[in-house]
Amino acid sequence: MLKLIIKILEVFTLDYIPKFPISMRTRLFYIILPLRKYRDKIRMSKPVNQVTYQERVELAKVSRDGINYSGIKLNEFHPDIEITKMENAKFNTHKLSPKNPKTDAYAIYFHGGGYYSGSVISHKNLLSQITASINMVTYIFEYRLSPEAVFPNAHDDAKEIVTFLDNIEEGKNSIWIGESAGGGLATGLCVDDKFPLRPKKLVLMSPWLDLSDKNKDRNFLKNKDILILLDGMHMMGEYYSGDHDPSNPILSPVFADIKSFPDVLIQVCSNELLYND
Repeated sequence: MLKLIIKILEVFTLDYIPKFPISMRTRLFYIILPLRKYRDKIRMSKPVNQVTYQERVELAKVSRDGINYSGIKLNEFHPDIEITKMENAKFNTHKLSPKNPKTDAYAIYFHGGGYYSGSVISHKNLLSQITASINMVTYIFEYRLSPEAVFPNAHDDAKEIVTFLDNIEEGKNSIWIGESAGGGLATGLCVDDKFPLRPKKLVLMSPWLDLSDKNKDRNFLKNKDILILLDGMHMMGEYYSGDHDPSNPILSPVFADIKSFPDVLIQVCSNELLYND
């Protein structure tokens, strides 16, 4: 019965709410999204140390299917943007092109999803809208996800793709755009002394910059955030960190030295669990 109720809420959230006028959409999402938190709490009711690897994989698959479906339903692909797959890239990488883009810069999008979900499918519609707004060529790539692949796999994948794109767009300024876990991934590259490439500008949207449990202010925000479950965030951080210290500055850039850093724009809501990051 509970699964049926959850399924009905899911269908209503993704198939029907987007069709309402925007003034009604916001109110409905504000009511429905906290219920999705309870759904996630039920899915993650076991203590982390009691969850088997196979259970982690199954949970990740459910999440990946969900975020892909949400990404398609909640945003439309911009009609003036062309998307093509980069055939020579090692990882699944797509190029989004406006009709008359700026010629002196390009953007790289680091998708979010807690390091265990997210893809080109889940983010391409949203990114097409961003690409149209900034009017420059934008790339989105997929990186290996946990629990199948843990740190530093995603970090290494990002370094390889950024280097690949830098060679293609030689001589142009790059702008890195990172959202949620993708914000942490992009910032982790910026604080990696062994990686020479840096963006001209860094844009972070609700970045996840602290995978440790040292940010105690999150307990104050856990009931204000209508989307993210604190226990779920902790679980995802443990899965991705693996055997590494989660306060490693590349994993958690809040602990990094940022004396030499690109210009940064950070957007975040004061009610988010990620606000204090």
